[in-house]
Amino acid sequence: MENKSETIRRLYREGKGVSEIAKALGLSYQRVYNTLKRSGLLEPKGRGPLPSGEPDPEAYVKFIQGLDIRSVELVEVHAKLERPPKGKLAYKMGLEAFGPEPREGGFLAGLALSLDFQDEEGPFGFLRLRVRAGYATPLFPDEALFRAFRERNLLLHLWPYLRLYVDFLTAQMGLPRLVLPAWKA
Repeated sequence: MENKSETIRRLYREGKGVSEIAKALGLSYQRVYNTLKRSGLLEPKGRGPLPSGEPDPEAYVKFIQGLDIRSVELVEVHAKLERPPKGKLAYKMGLEAFGPEPREGGFLAGLALSLDFQDEEGPFGFLRLRVRAGYATPLFPDEALFRAFRERNLLLHLWPYLRLYVDFLTAQMGLPRLVLPAWKA
C-alpha cells in the first residue's frame, strides 16, 4: 500500500495538478506542493532557465552531485611538421567542447584542441587532439545544464590531459616541449 507522498507523486505523474491532488486527498495545497518540490517533480514557481541562459542553480547542483567520471579517452591525434622550424616559435590555439552524446547511464563529452605552430617564416606544423570523458549520471543534461557544465567543469576535468599530451607530443615531434598553462576558471 502506498503512503501519502507516493500517492501524491503518482497522481502528479498521471497529470493531475497540485490543487486537484490536494482536494482529492484532503490535504493542504502546501503539503502537496512541498512533497512534489522535494521529489524534484515540481519546479518552484518562477524558476527554470534564467534569462541569461544559466540553468537553475538548484538543478545544476543536483546534476553535479549525481555526476561521476567513469573514463577519459584520447580519441584522436593528428600532428604534422611541414618543415623544420626556424628562429622564434609561437603557436595559435583553438579549443572547442563537444557533446553531450548519450550513453547508457550517462553521456560522453570532450574537448578538441588545435595548435598551429609558427616561426619567423610563418606556419610550419600543427597538432590536433580530441579527448573525451565518459560520465555516469542519472540526469542527462539539457542545453542550459550542459552549457554551464562545459564552461565550469568539463575544462577542469580534461585540460590536464590535454596539457600532458601536448607536452609529450611536441617533444616527440622534435620541438621544444610546450607546457600549456594551467586552466584558470
